[in-house]
Amino acid sequence: MCSAAHRRYESVLWMTMDNLMKHQLTFSRSAIIAAVSMMTMLAGLSGCATGLDMSSLGFRNRNVDDELASTDDVKGPLERILPIGARGGSRGSSGGYAFSERNPEYQRAMKLHDDGDFNAAEKAFKKLVKSNKDNALQEDAMYMLGECQFQQKRYPRAQDSFDELLNAYPSTRHTTQATQRLFQIGRYWLNFEEIVTTNEIQQVDFEQPGKQHALATAEETARKRAERPLSHRMPLIPNLSDRSRPYFDTEGRGVEALRSVWLKDPTGPLADDALMLSASYYLRKGDYVEADRFFTLIRDEYPDSPHFRNAFVFGSHAKLVSYQGPDYDGAQLLAARDLKESTLRIFKDFPEREMMQEELRLIYEEEARKKWERALFWEKKRNAKAVSIECREILRRYPTSEAADKARQKLAELGQTVEEDKPKREFRLPGLPRPFSQEEMDNAKPLNEGSASQFEAEPQWEASQKTANAPEESNGSWLPWKWRQEPKELPADKGADRPIPNFDEEAPADEEEEFIRQLL
Repeated sequence: MCSAAHRRYESVLWMTMDNLMKHQLTFSRSAIIAAVSMMTMLAGLSGCATGLDMSSLGFRNRNVDDELASTDDVKGPLERILPIGARGGSRGSSGGYAFSERNPEYQRAMKLHDDGDFNAAEKAFKKLVKSNKDNALQEDAMYMLGECQFQQKRYPRAQDSFDELLNAYPSTRHTTQATQRLFQIGRYWLNFEEIVTTNEIQQVDFEQPGKQHALATAEETARKRAERPLSHRMPLIPNLSDRSRPYFDTEGRGVEALRSVWLKDPTGPLADDALMLSASYYLRKGDYVEADRFFTLIRDEYPDSPHFRNAFVFGSHAKLVSYQGPDYDGAQLLAARDLKESTLRIFKDFPEREMMQEELRLIYEEEARKKWERALFWEKKRNAKAVSIECREILRRYPTSEAADKARQKLAELGQTVEEDKPKREFRLPGLPRPFSQEEMDNAKPLNEGSASQFEAEPQWEASQKTANAPEESNGSWLPWKWRQEPKELPADKGADRPIPNFDEEAPADEEEEFIRQLL
């Protein structure tokens, strides 16, 4: 009945509007409001509910508001370790880790674990994880679930369980133990990869940039890698025989396990080791950009780590090896140079110091060679002016390089004179102003020669005749460091009525210039 009435009133309203438009009748805003109000009133009298939901206009339920605003179910790291008797959440939690130890189901699962029945214990802990939520019992059960899977050498499942624990409870009390297990899993999947040492570094050869490996042990690493199973070497080939490894991408999952170590526990004892192990893996693999990213993290975040110095050495080496030659961008070359210079400044004595100094010399030569290649490029374009500019830039910045000799020959071929830049005069800060020049001080003589002064051991000195008369001529010296003598009585034409000189008047031009000259 209600829907039929609505349809009837809608048809009447549309017919009315249609007639108004056909006859082009003029109607006001008040007339439209009155028509709509009348239709709404008729619908109400017919017993139909209006299309508006009026429930939201009533008073709000205070109980619902209090329940939504309640924080009883939110538990921080300290609340989860409260002893028994503390107020728990509304979901049945008793609060505290002691609740886990006194739970009968948890005790039975722990007994199975202690007896070595890890399969049955895994099922029991999995049941506890599903039946509890956001409490200490679930937290402990999640850790023990991963531990049971680890003891059965089901490392992929153990990794997932430990990751779920660290994601659900970032401040869990099992952080150290979980990250230790993840570190062991990562090393196993990377075939017990060891952290790279400085003895493996080989010097970069710029004759073949981009083709040389960073480490001298590259051939041995490739041989060991070839001995691994095909599913271990090829990420897309599934692993169907070994349950201790994942189905796909064993090495990638190993790096992911190490990532959880330093990301979930950045202040833990294994964080810098996990970063260094990941960087070593990528350095041996030949992915120098990714290896450099991990070395940068160690330099920036772990200054107290034992790997701090090696992060500088290997980081600069990774940047240098990733340089592709003079025909490509030289940003990596400049970054390697800056990092090697910083390493030499920060660390005074280390075994690789001589090798790093030699690499800095090679970088200097390579920068000059890169400039020379640019000059040859402009020569092919037959732009003699650009060639001249590049050659002079080489002579200015790299005057002792091999490319500098080629640049001099090229400028001679172009018929231009080679003017080497003279060494600039050493800049010195201006010293304190001196009242007399050195020549005037050398020509100075005692005030009364042959007679002792009133200070006996300290004879009075006077300057040359020119300097001694200067204050007298200017009625008191304008220079601030000269002794202001009391003027003698002046002649009448120079103002004998003034007993003292007027220091407010403008200083003589020659003394002002002398003052500025000595300051500069």
